[in-house]
Amino acid sequence: MALEQLLGNSDYEQANIATKNAIFEKFAKDDPNFTSANEATKEAIRDRFGISQAAIDAQFQSAGQRNLLDPKSNERNFGGVVKQSAIKGVAGLGDIVGGFPQDISNLYQYFTTKNAPEPQKSRPVTGYLQRQGVLTPENEPNNPLYKAIDFTTQVATGGGLNPYTIARSAATKPVLAAGADIGKQLGRTGAAGVVGSATQQGMESVGAGPIQQMIGTGLTMGATGAATGGVRSTPSDIVNRQLKGVTPEGMRLAEMLQQEGNRLNMPVTGAEAIAQATGNRGLTTTQRFLEQAPASQATMNQFMANRPAGVQKGFNVTVEGISPDMPTSTTPMNLEKAGKQVIRGAEQGVSASVEPFYKQGISQMQNLQAGKVLPVMASEVAALQRNSAIDDAISHVTKDKYSGATGLPATDPRTLDAAKKYLDAQYTKFTDPMAGSLDKTKAANAWGASRELDSYLSAKSPAYAQGSKNFEVAQQTQIQPMKAGPVGQIAEGKVGGEILMPAKPVALYPEDIKRTADLLRRKNPEALPDWTRQQLESTFNETTQKLSGGENQFGGPKFAATIAGNPQQRKNLQALVMETGGMQAWQGFEKFLDVAQAQGQRMPANSATAFNEMVKNELGSGIVSKGLTMFKPSNIVNWAENMQLGRNSDMLAKMLTDPDSVAKLQELAKTGPRSAKAQVLANTLAGAYVAPKPEITEELK
Repeated sequence: MALEQLLGNSDYEQANIATKNAIFEKFAKDDPNFTSANEATKEAIRDRFGISQAAIDAQFQSAGQRNLLDPKSNERNFGGVVKQSAIKGVAGLGDIVGGFPQDISNLYQYFTTKNAPEPQKSRPVTGYLQRQGVLTPENEPNNPLYKAIDFTTQVATGGGLNPYTIARSAATKPVLAAGADIGKQLGRTGAAGVVGSATQQGMESVGAGPIQQMIGTGLTMGATGAATGGVRSTPSDIVNRQLKGVTPEGMRLAEMLQQEGNRLNMPVTGAEAIAQATGNRGLTTTQRFLEQAPASQATMNQFMANRPAGVQKGFNVTVEGISPDMPTSTTPMNLEKAGKQVIRGAEQGVSASVEPFYKQGISQMQNLQAGKVLPVMASEVAALQRNSAIDDAISHVTKDKYSGATGLPATDPRTLDAAKKYLDAQYTKFTDPMAGSLDKTKAANAWGASRELDSYLSAKSPAYAQGSKNFEVAQQTQIQPMKAGPVGQIAEGKVGGEILMPAKPVALYPEDIKRTADLLRRKNPEALPDWTRQQLESTFNETTQKLSGGENQFGGPKFAATIAGNPQQRKNLQALVMETGGMQAWQGFEKFLDVAQAQGQRMPANSATAFNEMVKNELGSGIVSKGLTMFKPSNIVNWAENMQLGRNSDMLAKMLTDPDSVAKLQELAKTGPRSAKAQVLANTLAGAYVAPKPEITEELK
């Protein structure tokens, strides 16, 4: 047997592993007992000659322990240790792939064979490098510090550091941003490596087997990596799923709405903007949970705490577009005065239009033109005076120097015409609640007496009859509708918001508001704009007032619902604002309303508790907890889930409150949630970069 001559050979036995392996391979190829043996027998022969994997592992393991009898052997070259550790990390990746079939076979044998020894990880790449002298016992760490460095370096080169992302950051980002990216990777890797090394050394010292060491080290490293590096896939999954079905046009409108909110100092979350623009409220449920979750509560509270002040600023800016004047106590009186002037002017206009007919009729009755008029008979006038109201009116006008009938006889047509006008004035007086002399009985008497005189005079003269007819038509078609409408109510002193801004409009339409505004504008151009601003401010102050628990964070939505809660209200408000402040004023106010309504998409406290529990469970899941499922229930699983819940909650809170979150969420929703592009977007949304958002290319998808 060719190999037998190596036994007892001092040169062979004192050689290093690489030399032994080379000598063994040279003699083994000429030894038929070795070449014809199966793999198990070959490994047994290698073990006899000290170059089996187990024998090599024993030498490396021994080199990792300090030798008290030979202190010189304890000396290590730091550079050599680090270099070897880096190689071992890369080799470990090769072992995972190359050793997978053998590992499966070993595990099968272990679980199907009674009292079988624990299988060792198959390491074809590492073993090859050991036999070739690339990895040597002399560069194995032999003290706790070097072992921690060794472990951490292996973690880094074995996948903890991503050379592609590091190179991309260095090539595409400013120095600070690239440094932050690389520093985070190094920090996560370092923390996981130190924890993993400490765990392995601790378990090794108490005699734990390889499988126990692997599980324990994996658990602590996974937990540390999640705690320091964040779990990006879960937030990305949630956003990707919740935005399914939302159209690009809907997201464009949501983005515009969010930017408008920023301009007005009324920021809305991405969830609120999307819900307002598209009707998709999926993310608002997530937002409600984030407002209560301990890890994200601070971020959400800070965002919401500024909301009342922002709404106040936004309102102040937009309401000034309606009227630049601050309301005063005289504002409603000015509007009432303008209303009275409109009514009075309309009545004067009607009177002026019929006065020529009346004058012609009086003149005809005085001249008694044949065939056209009838004489006023004393007996007829006496019969009229049996009505006490008519008798009193005749007595008044013949004594009043302003009536135009002073000193005239009762039978003079001018006296009867003046008496009729006096009775009309009395009727108006007794039907005006603001005059303080409202009396339905006297009003009825005055009206009846006026009509009796009118009928008598109309019968005497066709011209007078025509004037009377024209007056009645004008009263029915112009004056009475005006008095019954908004202008008449304003003239009567009804200047509250219910006149032109009713909460439940039934018989008020935009055309009514436009006509009213046009009439009032002719008498006082500032009266209605000032009044509109005053009414809006009054409603705003009422709906946004502080609550017992502090500032009212839902004041803006409540105001919008109060003044424009239904379509008819909004149309009426649009007409009022446009007539008082113009198109630009309405465009600004409409944007304010849209943003305020978007803030109302926020779910109130204690709502959707069942959904909150679902969100909590989802955010608490991730790489670590899923890997620990087999160990449930246990405290470490609960800790891992709580840790992931906190990190994911904090990340989503930063996503939703980002000033540009709608655009970024849209980009994230179009991306595979576990892709490199999603990782970059998630980092950006979470505020991880100190530089502007890096350019994202198709290669990252």
